[in-house]
Amino acid sequence: MKEWVPLLQTALWPMLLAIVLYVNRKEAARLVVAVVKRIEEGAAIKAAGLEIGAAPTLPPVAEKAEDPRHVDELPHDYYLVHTARRDRSLDIDDREYYRLTIVLDAETPEQLDAVTAVTYRLHPTFKDPIRRISDRRTSFELRTAAWGEFNMTAEISFRDGRPNLVVERYINFPG
Repeated sequence: MKEWVPLLQTALWPMLLAIVLYVNRKEAARLVVAVVKRIEEGAAIKAAGLEIGAAPTLPPVAEKAEDPRHVDELPHDYYLVHTARRDRSLDIDDREYYRLTIVLDAETPEQLDAVTAVTYRLHPTFKDPIRRISDRRTSFELRTAAWGEFNMTAEISFRDGRPNLVVERYINFPG
């Protein structure tokens, strides 16, 4: 029996606190809500010699910049095409790498003649994730390597001054 005494002494106050909180659970919930509200409003809290100072006021949040990955509505005559080929020589650790080729295509070849450049926005984990290609002869081809599938966008700039067009492509791997 003596071995139970220290255990009971240790467990007595948490059990008593749990019982008191359970019996007064509605009042305890209202107290927690009131404390949270005061903290959110930035008011200081004083109770039983304990003081929690007011939360610092933060400067207003700046307007969120326009998302550069905005994609123009379909339908449009321009689209991205890609191929992915597994290349074991590029593997690092447990990551299987693929060689990617991404090109711009259009309904007609003449439409590609109207394009001056394509700015590809790859996944942010890429080194230099924003890449501008202006070689029409290759259909604005981008060659790179990747180890994971991702969503990308490309901003198409035109010779005739019309607004840029943003298109999207999910880059997946065969298999």
